[in-house]
Amino acid sequence: MDVRIRLLWLPQAQFAGYLLAGRESRLRGKGPRIICQGADLSIGPAAALLRGECEFAVASPAHILESGAPADLVWLLTIQQESPLVYPVSRTSGIESPADLSGCRVAVWPGNEDLELQWMIARAGLDANQVTRLPVADTVAAYLAGEAECAQMTSYHELHQLEAALPGRGEFRLLRAADQGIGILKDGLIARRDFVEENETLVEDVVCAVLAGWTLAFADSEAAVEACLAARPELGREDQARQLEDIRVLSRGGATQSHGLGYPDPAHVENAIVAARETGLQGPFVTASEMTVERFWHAAPSAFRRQAI
Repeated sequence: MDVRIRLLWLPQAQFAGYLLAGRESRLRGKGPRIICQGADLSIGPAAALLRGECEFAVASPAHILESGAPADLVWLLTIQQESPLVYPVSRTSGIESPADLSGCRVAVWPGNEDLELQWMIARAGLDANQVTRLPVADTVAAYLAGEAECAQMTSYHELHQLEAALPGRGEFRLLRAADQGIGILKDGLIARRDFVEENETLVEDVVCAVLAGWTLAFADSEAAVEACLAARPELGREDQARQLEDIRVLSRGGATQSHGLGYPDPAHVENAIVAARETGLQGPFVTASEMTVERFWHAAPSAFRRQAI
């Protein structure tokens, strides 16, 4: 059976474990055949799931909450245990904290991808209208062109592009919601609740395959990079390898240390729920325990749930 996983962006090392799970499923020739789909910018991952365009998706808990049908979606795995989002500002801008963003423009990705930023603004005591959120496809270009005083980026991709474009990292400082304990995870494996309940064996097989893929990605970086290059050769070997190492750093802390790789820690989901409420997102809401399904993670072999990666 073919099983589609909709990625949150284009295939790259951010999704190395999923790409390896797909490669291994093709080599085995038995069990579910995992197909990784690149992002469709016209439709978000949660909406794609709800429309039946895929069986699984890589998404944020914020996507579930913003879907309009959070009770119909479940959180199965968490690989990254820390938000990768950073918000660079020029060192000459006078912006030293989120409270200083009042009156500023912040470049964000289109499609309601900025719940963490909104939460950071709210926790700084600012009204949402005091900061202009500027949706653009390329936040790095918008920042470099002076269209925005601050920009939403990931530590493993856009930040490296910015560093390459500027003489040195000393040209800017980074605001991080994670430094304030209010980071929201960006990537996790989600699925429709009814699909999970009707296909438990299949879901268990896919969760196991994904965990095996990420275990291999972190144990054999060369194999991971090769799989990424096969999916997206234009990014380049050095960029893919650096991105994979950045993902490892984001994945090795938190619940990975206390439980093991991929543990779907409800605390991360709870963080997103608190953010949604504090920023005025309209419900319906579900609880973190209702959204999180842990049994498939527990069913995977312990070799794929290691605490050291």
